[in-house]
Amino acid sequence: MSASLAVPTLLTWHSFNGGVEVLGSALDLLRTRRLRVRRVIYLVEKGTPIQDEMVKEQAVGAEVEVLRLVLEDPTRHEAVYARVRDEVLPEVRGCSALHVNVSPGTPAMHAVWLILHAAGAFPSGTRLWSSQYDKKHGIRRIEPVDFEVRTYLSEIRRVEREEPSVTAYDPEPKSRARRDALDSLRRFARIPSAPLLVVGERGTGKTSLVETYLAPLKQRRLIALACGTLEGADVRMAESELFGHAKGAFTGADKPREGLIKQAGGGVLFLDEVQDLPKALQRKLVRLLQDTRRRYRPVGADREFEADVDVVCASNLSLEVLSQRLDADLFDRLSLLAVRVPPLRECREDLPDDWRRVWGSLRRDGSVPEAAPVNGLLLDTLATASLRGNLRDLQKLAFLVMAWWPEQGSRALEKALGEWHRNQPALPVDVQGYGNGSRSERLVQFRRGLAQWAKNAWGTWTQAAQALQCDEKTLREDAALEGLTKMRQKKSSAR
Repeated sequence: MSASLAVPTLLTWHSFNGGVEVLGSALDLLRTRRLRVRRVIYLVEKGTPIQDEMVKEQAVGAEVEVLRLVLEDPTRHEAVYARVRDEVLPEVRGCSALHVNVSPGTPAMHAVWLILHAAGAFPSGTRLWSSQYDKKHGIRRIEPVDFEVRTYLSEIRRVEREEPSVTAYDPEPKSRARRDALDSLRRFARIPSAPLLVVGERGTGKTSLVETYLAPLKQRRLIALACGTLEGADVRMAESELFGHAKGAFTGADKPREGLIKQAGGGVLFLDEVQDLPKALQRKLVRLLQDTRRRYRPVGADREFEADVDVVCASNLSLEVLSQRLDADLFDRLSLLAVRVPPLRECREDLPDDWRRVWGSLRRDGSVPEAAPVNGLLLDTLATASLRGNLRDLQKLAFLVMAWWPEQGSRALEKALGEWHRNQPALPVDVQGYGNGSRSERLVQFRRGLAQWAKNAWGTWTQAAQALQCDEKTLREDAALEGLTKMRQKKSSAR
């Protein structure tokens, strides 16, 4: 961990009414509690006449970073939340000694700190403080904020911190496609006992999404079965894996066995790649799902049992193809609530965050940087590459960077990208230029390409919209590259 991440850091807004002196007072009060802050991140609304030197004078002995944020209305919770989430949280990610003074600023700013804390957005161990001035008695004080409310977001982020190798996506994505998918998953998960189907291309992280996102939403433990492991197995043995068996049910069954349905009692049974289930099991699963009491019969048993279990299934097939592969009755029951996880090429705004998470999940020691390497070439690749392997393409790139790092250091990313591009499978000639996936997916990609081409051809979004006789907002939305452009600019100015 770098020194800047390990030192005690104070994060605070500028006090409009109290001035920069509020910062100096808070630091003095923290020192009386034997907390000596060595780094200050000072948030100021852009346009406020505050000089960096004025802040530094109040933070003697501490490194100061002034962040000026554009806020049209500092009383609007959603606007403050978005700015802090997108521009401030990346600055404190991984900080092991973060302290937040929640008092300066508008009431909306106060509330946002509490919301982010409840959602687990801050690094583990972050402490909130409230600095107050008693005008009647002329007394200043600072007190810890005891606010231990937790949400499903905090549980998801806890898993991300403790088990980064199994996490897939940030629970608050920037792209509309992914946000809609996670919103649907959250909404459907609230319905008790209702089967849920999650579909998406290979490599979109369906399994880890179910394990790290859906289980906390349902607040139930999860038992998973990779259905492909049953392919080719003896039908009774495969049936026993899921439903269990009674003693003497078949040769070798010298004692009774609990199946996964029994083991998942009180929790969630997750059937991964459900289309690989043998047909005989699919029919028995229909019986389980259509019964509100979730009754089932183990192999060789003379009576039925009940299970308090939710069933979630996943498949890399589209709903159209899956309807042909599954038993018709089973498909009808599973598809009542279905969520499509979009491929990465439909979520361009999220790809820089995806890259960071993939890097963190694969990094094992200090031989490579803790922070994921980023440069303009990488951002261009994330903005344009087909990424047909989805997260697996990012994993491959991360491994290549790690392989080059001992020899190339900071140039490893450039070397790895070159090798990564050379090894990408070529598109067939008849589909080049039309993207990947279904018709709707290809249309999305075509519109994105057309918008960017028009912008390049006519110079500005306004002129491009006039030339194509459409609304400028439509072109900007089609391009969906604004978030990546901002990140490139930020990285460039930092260098």
